[in-house]
Amino acid sequence: MKRNLIILSVGFSLLCNFNTSAHAVPGNSVQTVKNWAKQHSLLSPLGRGIAELSGLPFYTSQATLSNGTVVFSMSPDRQDKISQRETIAFATAEPFAGFTRQNLDLIRRIYSSAIANDFRASQYIAKVDYHSVENRYFRGKQFGYRTTAFKEANDGRKFYHFTILPLESLNGTIQGDRQCRQQSQFGCE
Repeated sequence: MKRNLIILSVGFSLLCNFNTSAHAVPGNSVQTVKNWAKQHSLLSPLGRGIAELSGLPFYTSQATLSNGTVVFSMSPDRQDKISQRETIAFATAEPFAGFTRQNLDLIRRIYSSAIANDFRASQYIAKVDYHSVENRYFRGKQFGYRTTAFKEANDGRKFYHFTILPLESLNGTIQGDRQCRQQSQFGCE
């Protein structure tokens, strides 16, 4: 009996450590995301900024890859305590299929196989098409996802975004995007 309890407690400890380490996701504390970025092999430590229009804080980190530039950004809650949304922005002059459920390499490199697999198995639920940007929304088991493809190249480079959202804010984000589209063909953010 005692041996079974020891095995069970070791297994539970390993499971807890597996679930709480290795990657940052919305819902984690800002400090957890900052520590993750600092230890990440590709990213630089997160720098803090304040958005001009909203006055809300945000954090970014940049990395240069052989085929382009990656910017990781995190938007915390108003109290600057909890990550609410995280985005990988990728700019490249080389061919790139965009962030799709089949093109998962960069998502794995920045996050983990768990996030990539949740996105791969996610359900496509909405598209909001602007003049120069296309947003697609997906519902995974753990998170909601938005992929953004900019339709036109800028200085010979194309831009792509992959955003992770809490599931509970996915529908509101889609509705906000649709309302924005009704007001403007160019976007609101």
